[in-house]
Amino acid sequence: MFTPGQKIFALAFIVCFVLFIGYQFYKDRKKNPVLFKGTYWVLITVVSAMIGYVLLSKIT
Repeated sequence: MFTPGQKIFALAFIVCFVLFIGYQFYKDRKKNPVLFKGTYWVLITVVSAMIGYVLLSKIT
């Protein structure tokens, strides 16, 4: 479906994107920590929903 080059590009893009977003999040969090209260619950919810979807799709 995808060529090896496309898979490598997608993986590199995802890794760079996540690192960049994480860096910006921590940089903004230092400036105004009040706005970021409870953001870990959102992250945990999103990650658990993704894991649940993968597990549910593997079961069915």
